[in-house]
Amino acid sequence: MTAVLISRELLVATRIADAFAAAGRQLRRLDQPSQLNGLDGVSLVLVDWDQREAGWAEDLAAWVGRHEGADAPDVILFGPHADLAAHAEAKASGLGPMRARSKMFADIRSLAEAAHPERPIRPGR
Repeated sequence: MTAVLISRELLVATRIADAFAAAGRQLRRLDQPSQLNGLDGVSLVLVDWDQREAGWAEDLAAWVGRHEGADAPDVILFGPHADLAAHAEAKASGLGPMRARSKMFADIRSLAEAAHPERPIRPGR
């Protein structure tokens, strides 16, 4: 099972990748949701919603829709807590709620440790 981070922000990506490496878990970084197409075994998708571009919500929602059911991956959006437009867009797309970036970083070690095929994540969902 694979965890995926969608972010072009190097500092964010490095911090998250370091947490996954410390937990002995693999993390694959992508630049945009359309790159999820063709990936198998994805159990967790972390999305830096602050980096979103036009079409991200639609691409991500379509990908999630193709992976519903018992093996559906967890999708966690995160971004600036004060970005009300981002929160609203996440909710409107059906992908939200968006987590505050600070909450994401506070939880990243436990998320990384839980990113294992026998231990579903589903935090706060």
